[in-house]
Amino acid sequence: MRLQSAILTALIVVAFLVTVPVASSQSAGEAEMKVSAQMSVSGIDPLEGKGSVKLTYAGAAAAGLRLKVFEKFDNGNQYLDVNETRNFLTAVCDGLIGKSFWGITIKSTTNFSRMSNTYIVDHTNGLVPSAWNSEEPIWFTTSFEGSGQGSSKEIQTVQGAYDTFTNTVDAVVGYEFNGTISVENRVSTYMVGSLTSPNLNGGKIQAIRTPWGEILWYSYEGHIGSSEPVDETLAFEPFSAMENQQIAFVVLFIGCLMILRMPGQRFDKFEKLHPRKFRKYAKPLIPVRLSAYVLAAVLVVLYLFPFIFSFVSRDALLYSAYLYILVPVAVIAESIFSRIMYDKAAVDIPEEGTVEIKQALIEPAEGEGEILCKICYRPIEKGLDMLQCVCGLIMHTECAEKEVNCPSCGQPLVQLRTRSIQCKSCGETFLYSGEEDVYSIQCTKCGAFQEEIKAGKNYLVADAEPRNAFMMIHAMALSGRPTLCLTTAFPGKIRSDYEMGDITIKWFSDSSTDIDNLNPRALDGDAMESVSTFLMTTKAAGVLVDGIDVLIEMNGFDKVLSFVKRLNDLAAIHGSTILLSVNKHALQTEQYKALSDEFDEIHDYQ
Repeated sequence: MRLQSAILTALIVVAFLVTVPVASSQSAGEAEMKVSAQMSVSGIDPLEGKGSVKLTYAGAAAAGLRLKVFEKFDNGNQYLDVNETRNFLTAVCDGLIGKSFWGITIKSTTNFSRMSNTYIVDHTNGLVPSAWNSEEPIWFTTSFEGSGQGSSKEIQTVQGAYDTFTNTVDAVVGYEFNGTISVENRVSTYMVGSLTSPNLNGGKIQAIRTPWGEILWYSYEGHIGSSEPVDETLAFEPFSAMENQQIAFVVLFIGCLMILRMPGQRFDKFEKLHPRKFRKYAKPLIPVRLSAYVLAAVLVVLYLFPFIFSFVSRDALLYSAYLYILVPVAVIAESIFSRIMYDKAAVDIPEEGTVEIKQALIEPAEGEGEILCKICYRPIEKGLDMLQCVCGLIMHTECAEKEVNCPSCGQPLVQLRTRSIQCKSCGETFLYSGEEDVYSIQCTKCGAFQEEIKAGKNYLVADAEPRNAFMMIHAMALSGRPTLCLTTAFPGKIRSDYEMGDITIKWFSDSSTDIDNLNPRALDGDAMESVSTFLMTTKAAGVLVDGIDVLIEMNGFDKVLSFVKRLNDLAAIHGSTILLSVNKHALQTEQYKALSDEFDEIHDYQ
């Protein structure tokens, strides 16, 4: 019986030795290991980190690790169950405590001793259930949390993962990995500090830079062992002027805002260069707007992707400090480009059609071509200038200028300059002085005005004296339109000089003794309220503003220009007319240009 037992025991031992290979004789292929980790790091000092890691062993590495696990944790039935796998995972996680990974010291890991059987099965492969001779890859996952000092340090990207995880497994079961390691890490940072100075030989890194931190993707594949360390590093700096994503974002935001607003600002200036009636035809330049979008997009890309030039060199890092130079350069470039383009476009701006004031042309009646000039005795053709002396002698204007004095009565013809004009309404020919504005010429027979001051149209009258402007408002009053005058001159003198009749006159004066006085230093107050009320309570009215040069001296040009713009806008809304009397020689050239741009028609007597 004892002999039979001894023989049976010997057969079992021999069978086991024949069928179970040792680790050194394993021929399952090359040893491969993969470390896949996702983690986040936040804070200033200390840094807080957490994440998860998946360790995968394949080929000879899986076979070697499995034998070591069986040797230490199998209960003798040559089959790993859930409890034996739990013991192995618990031992590995306990061994990770105190180890460093991406600058974070691990303080806690997944507590597999409290996890259910289902959880362990779902988070492992090749262990439960597994036989000692299985060829399946082995992988398992664990989460971790930890903290680290917020001081400058060097991070071992590959060697750190090997030392932390492989050495821990070696300490638990006695299996030392030597083969091809593959590392794939995603690290999200939410901090002021930054990862800089990459020193990569075989690894690859990409990142997205954001105002709150960076998101990095790091990968590596190569051979490693206890005697073959991999020297791949990144430097962590708690604050770096060269690479600070928050400062760079502020610079980028301000720069892009300036670049994107520049086309609109240039267009506003370009539009104001147009005379008022041509402004609606001004169009933004597409190349200028497109250049702004392109420059802003390039700057954003350079900010977001610090490793955008890694295809040139693995260590190529576009530090955020480069943006401190590139952003101002882009702003200046866009400014120069937009200015050049709009300056070229400004050459094609149409000129304002200035009304040239000439002596009125006679409109001869039918058959008047037979009227003879009493100087040259040639017919006065239809449409030619004709001059009539006070004695009734009719002649060509050109002949009168050569003759100087009337051949009939001796009256100086050049000084007299009396004109005759045919009424457009009744056809009567009548005389006028030749100095009146064409809009104030009234037929002496039927009273019809020869030119109409159109409602909704604004006029600038440039003259050293405001007579023509007052004659125009007088003509509007005689035609039955409501009228109002705002002047810096004494109202009594205005009425006597220009026969204003019942036209309402408001006086810009510091005196407060008269209800018709307006405070000249409160254009947006008394004056604007007075005009606004008048226009709202009338229809097709006319408003004359005189004494602009005095108002500019008291308020400054910008306030007066704003006042005029608002008056024109009110007139457009209510279908009324604004007349502005100005002595352009009392203004600077650019001031007169700015004023004239606000009016539909200019009467220039200077």
